Amino acid sequence: MLPKKSIDKIVESTSDHSVDGLFFSKKILAWYRSQERPLPWRVLWAKHRDPWHIWVSEIMLQQTLIKSVIPVYERFLTQFPSWAALAQAPQEDVRLAVRGLGYYRRFDLLHKACRQLHFENKTLPTSHEAWLEMPGIGPYTAAAIASITLNLPHGVVDGNVERVFCRLLDIRTEPNLPALKKQFKKEMDDICHMGSPGDVNQAVMELGQTICTPSNPLCEKCPLQQICCAYSASSQALAPAAKTKQAPIDVKLRLEIIHADNRAELYLRPDDATFLKGTWGFPTYRLHGTSWRSDGKSTHGPSPANRKSIGSIKHSITKHRITADVLVSAARKSSKASPIRQMAFKDVEKNLVSNLDRKAWNLFLKANQSKN
Repeated sequence: MLPKKSIDKIVESTSDHSVDGLFFSKKILAWYRSQERPLPWRVLWAKHRDPWHIWVSEIMLQQTLIKSVIPVYERFLTQFPSWAALAQAPQEDVRLAVRGLGYYRRFDLLHKACRQLHFENKTLPTSHEAWLEMPGIGPYTAAAIASITLNLPHGVVDGNVERVFCRLLDIRTEPNLPALKKQFKKEMDDICHMGSPGDVNQAVMELGQTICTPSNPLCEKCPLQQICCAYSASSQALAPAAKTKQAPIDVKLRLEIIHADNRAELYLRPDDATFLKGTWGFPTYRLHGTSWRSDGKSTHGPSPANRKSIGSIKHSITKHRITADVLVSAARKSSKASPIRQMAFKDVEKNLVSNLDRKAWNLFLKANQSKN
């Protein structure tokens, strides 16, 4: 990372320059409208003009790849075709509907927002400011929804937008500096004011996803090549500089699969658990010094020392790099204070929200198959 003085100088010099907004708007809209991918939320918006379809997509796309979102998005809308339907659903049904996507708090907040609208007899927001007041809606999501569904001139700035502008202006530092983000936001707002803000926002993001990629950008296909300073200087590999990555935190866990007579037990994780709080899964233990303890206040007791290990799995949750040993044991008498569900093996997988539990379960099934 560059010294602060060098970064300040770069940001200061960059603030004196801007892209040609009219050229930018004309070129990128023409490109987008000829190349636009038929993503499910775009198809539904074009057909129904229902903001619910855009709202759901923007929540799901937070920190999540498009290819991972598409099957869950379609399944989710089949189950919850409107925000009113989601408002009346139990929280557990909502979590199961998005199982595997991670970052589950965003869906808890989506559920909360829908319940707020439904039970307070409100309608969907009709302004950017009103969207910002909704649970789980930050500046980026509010700008995206308002520009697409309300045609309001609010630009979005995500990693794709940052990379596009860094290359256009040949900025060779980290793209997510607060001062740069502020400048890029102004640039995007100005361009959105020229018309079709929803398409402009989606076009710039699509350009970053498909053409102006982090490595090996397809500059020969870029509609903005003519005004790209990095292309002119052959510095695409330098602009922007790589973001400083936060060092991962290694965590050791144990997951215990308790079973008998082709039935397994799922426990409700406590609200103070470090990982996956409030989800149904397998008893989870975390290494504290030299001893294993339940992750959060739980009554399923200390990690059994004499249970059989069937192997280990790896998983990541945000910055945590998890290695989890999977233990198996016979069903035992449990405290009534621990919510427990017993279910047939065939029903376990579809009731697991997290991929961490799903990986443990798949390991268990393979071990059972090899044993038989």
